[in-house]
Amino acid sequence: MPPEARREQITGHVNKARSCRVEELAEIFAVSAMTIHRDLDVLAKEGRLQRIRGGARAITARLAERDVRLRRHLNSEIKRQLAATAAQLIERNSVIALDDSTTVGALSDYLEEREPSTVITHSLALMGAVSAMAHIDMVGLGGQYYAETDSFLGSIVVEQAERLMADAVFVSTTAIKDQALLHPDAEAARTKRALLKMGRRKILVVDSSKYESAGIYHVMDLSEIDDVVIDDQLDPELMSQLKTLGPRIHIVNTSAKAHS
Repeated sequence: MPPEARREQITGHVNKARSCRVEELAEIFAVSAMTIHRDLDVLAKEGRLQRIRGGARAITARLAERDVRLRRHLNSEIKRQLAATAAQLIERNSVIALDDSTTVGALSDYLEEREPSTVITHSLALMGAVSAMAHIDMVGLGGQYYAETDSFLGSIVVEQAERLMADAVFVSTTAIKDQALLHPDAEAARTKRALLKMGRRKILVVDSSKYESAGIYHVMDLSEIDDVVIDDQLDPELMSQLKTLGPRIHIVNTSAKAHS
């Protein structure tokens, strides 16, 4: 079995079991313990698993939210599907703003196809991606850089955002509760709020696991959002509540397996 294929299977096995020891994995995959050690080191470096003494454990949502490197791998397939649907809302020659979430970051794969005229963002990763797209202008919002989010946050970014306008703004968040978008970080919440306010059309791209999660700082009420792109795993009662608020809802059909 090629090393990358084995690592994919190791990741799936550890995610299902929540944690595994080196000896157990060596027996399952019929390779040496040294090979498993190397595989786990690679997977940990890529942020797909967390290394622990004698083995590895799955990346939990709580741990991943503190590190953008880990968040990029959490629910990555669902993020890809959400981004593919959200991309259909980008109008040709429009000005769009994208936040620093890894969910919205997945939109970068679809930008050249959708052809917005300009992308505004405070995400360093997106700045790098868009700057390489010859036919799309990029406006980068700079300020205090935070490695944990790989983005610029805070008052300087907010001041710049307040002087700009966009046809559509795409954001995600870590928590939705009591019909509001919430975030555990004050600077991130303030920056997302400023981005949303610049948009004529406010679009939330979020997976259903964010519902009823913990958050402290208010970003915006759901009733102020124009469109919600979400997967089909949301609890029916919560979906009914969302529909009463009036946004256009774009449901992405995903498999329950992707959430396991």
